[in-house]
Amino acid sequence: MESILISTDRPAWMDQAACKGRTNLFFGIAGERPERRIRREESARKVCADCPVLLPCRDLARINRENGFWGGETEEERAAAGHAPRSISRRSVQEAAVRAS
Repeated sequence: MESILISTDRPAWMDQAACKGRTNLFFGIAGERPERRIRREESARKVCADCPVLLPCRDLARINRENGFWGGETEEERAAAGHAPRSISRRSVQEAAVRAS
């Protein structure tokens, strides 16, 4: 039987991230209302704006097709750029992914 290795290594740049320890700002709660999500993502965008590791964060989210707010981008913005999350839960993300393809 072949074993599968799953890497738990964390990129070193994550220790320099401005968002470190602020998970609730970058990932919404289940059933989050659109108005709350907009406010939360605006706050997250402000944190990302001055982050020294914005680009590697964005790249990681795009490559791994992450959910949540990463590297100054929403799931919709990543989907529109051709990097939709693996599990799409909002219609707006689905629509952005379709437009990008």
